[in-house]
Amino acid sequence: MSYQFSPDTTFPDMVKAQQPAQAPRAGRFAPTRGLRLVRAAYGVLCRVAPALAAWLAYAQLATPARAAPRDWHIGLRRQAVARRLPFGHGELAVMEWGKGPAVLLVHGWASHATHMGRMVGPLVSAGYRVVAFDAPAHGDSSGDATDMVQFASAIAAVAADVGPLHAVVGHSFGAAMALYAVRDWGVQPGRMVLFSAFDHCNWFIDAFGSHVGLTPQVLERVRQRLVRLYGGRLDWSRMSVVDMARAADFPVLVVHDEDDGEIPFEHALALAAALPRGELRRTRGYGHHLVLRSASVIDGVVRFMAQKEAA
Repeated sequence: MSYQFSPDTTFPDMVKAQQPAQAPRAGRFAPTRGLRLVRAAYGVLCRVAPALAAWLAYAQLATPARAAPRDWHIGLRRQAVARRLPFGHGELAVMEWGKGPAVLLVHGWASHATHMGRMVGPLVSAGYRVVAFDAPAHGDSSGDATDMVQFASAIAAVAADVGPLHAVVGHSFGAAMALYAVRDWGVQPGRMVLFSAFDHCNWFIDAFGSHVGLTPQVLERVRQRLVRLYGGRLDWSRMSVVDMARAADFPVLVVHDEDDGEIPFEHALALAAALPRGELRRTRGYGHHLVLRSASVIDGVVRFMAQKEAA
């Protein structure tokens, strides 16, 4: 089977791309037309009804927008061997391409399985079986809401169904959750690639709180709601992604763009410094998403997959 991809814009590594100025983004929380009204509403509720504000904020946080796939995403899905994997009270949409050692792709928050689809063709051509899935409440998977625990446990469910993993490639929120799945759900990849990851799960929650205008007190209520929901399974004192990286006992490649407008490059420096067997590749001019489409970056990922362990 051949894998055809439509041309897309990429920028040479270490060359600043000329891009129009945009409003700040953080962790997939993009400014919208209604954001001013949302912030005004939370401003009132945080003062007069903090419990209601926390309930509404949790519901909003746990409901990711479903990103509409582009034509080439749809074409790539049609080329996949697709199946539905039972998960909780619903199902996960899982798709595969190629044969060989398994490489699992884990997308980010409010994204979908083929967001990293430019890697599929090169990895399949290099002899790998590429597996991707839509996380709960994302893409074609069931559910309207999800959270860190569900996301990480979904990674573990797919990993168990796929069998031994040569590697896991995660992007953004998905990269952090992949490390979480390794530490707390027993996922065992041979190696890992972390694209555009943040250094602490608290940062993701803080980014959301700052985005919608929550007070620190209400944001803490949101955190504690997650703790109560899982009976202590989620412990915020253990949600440092840097600490998760420190415990990783396999080769890890960290890829992060210096011009990432969603997750600052400093997060990559902290992760790379913590990894016992890690290496950092920095790029410039791609931002948070285009780094996933760079031919040179993808070539580097394929080479990393084929590296032999030192004797």
